[in-house]
Amino acid sequence: MNEYQYRLIGRVLAFIGMLILLFPIFIISVWFLWYDSVYIPQLLEILILAGLVLLGLIVASSGVIIHRRFREIGPFLTKDGEPIHSGNVWKKGTEPGLFLTSCGRVVSIFLDSRETAHVGYRTVIAQRATCSDCNLREGRAILDSVPYGRGGA
Repeated sequence: MNEYQYRLIGRVLAFIGMLILLFPIFIISVWFLWYDSVYIPQLLEILILAGLVLLGLIVASSGVIIHRRFREIGPFLTKDGEPIHSGNVWKKGTEPGLFLTSCGRVVSIFLDSRETAHVGYRTVIAQRATCSDCNLREGRAILDSVPYGRGGA
């Protein structure tokens, strides 16, 4: 299976887990609305509702873990000696292998391109872009400086 199917399975599991978590809350609220008296649950009912809550937590957390493990990461592009850029596939071009970086460049992974002059880039695996313009446009520069900033907030 490919990563898209794993992400889909993770989303479905997280959704089902949330539904299982909400089911005991729904049962208790319907009981209070249906009967005007105070409801004192029996030990078996408490165990069943606690089991449903535990099952819901397990299913929802496993779905989130699967979705996070196979998350879609955008391509990072670099050329010899240049900083790492982040970008997306450029769909407006007619030739394959074109990417639009976050700093506004249209780059090609091939050496000859009619669409752009920025050629010879290659895709790399990275945690984040090192290009300062890409970081500013994505908001990364602001988000990364918050834990190290001075003052309140």
